[in-house]
Amino acid sequence: LSCALLDPVDGAEFGTIFSRSFLKDVDSKQDFDDAPLYFLLHESIYADGSSASPTRWAAHRAYESRLESANSEWNYEITSSNLDAEDRPTLFYGEMVFPWMADGDYAELSGHGMKSLSERLAQKTDWGRLYDGANMRLKLKSSDSLQGQAGRSTCRAAAAVYYDDLYVDFDFAQRVGKLGGGPLEGCHYWVTNEYQHSGLRDDGANIFTRLLGMAKGSQGTPS
Repeated sequence: LSCALLDPVDGAEFGTIFSRSFLKDVDSKQDFDDAPLYFLLHESIYADGSSASPTRWAAHRAYESRLESANSEWNYEITSSNLDAEDRPTLFYGEMVFPWMADGDYAELSGHGMKSLSERLAQKTDWGRLYDGANMRLKLKSSDSLQGQAGRSTCRAAAAVYYDDLYVDFDFAQRVGKLGGGPLEGCHYWVTNEYQHSGLRDDGANIFTRLLGMAKGSQGTPS
């Protein structure tokens, strides 16, 4: 992001015109061009049974509720064009999706039935459960007595938890693990701030090797 915003406009003689290199860079990062399925299913993958259905554009509803909140910490209508102090930063939506994205801003999402399909998925009420917590706990518990190399316990699962992950709240991650007594309490965890959300993309081989070693008991759990 820093590199993309380093020189977004042409010289002063051209006014505030975005440079060709900046526009090309931004255009190449619009994943919806070649991955429209992300838009359709991003919120649906979190619909955990009938109690969490329908999603009804959850991110958009959360945003609208914050706009209406009189005690909001931020003014969510402020944009980078009217900021007047460094303590009022530009806020990013991250990976959220909104219904207006299919209103023309993204060509691959607008037309060809994509908008209609996205609306039907947002109103779907019969999503199944995401996972069976009791069964997960049982499967992980059955490996507690196994021993790997150097007397380390083995496990059927190991996971990396990125402490500063922008998209996965650390406290929520803990709730499903040992500290929260969740269904993954039998999982071996590696809590680290060496990586961000893109850890597997940035250093996947090393991360996977460490996790596999933790699961097999050939490598100690670093956290």
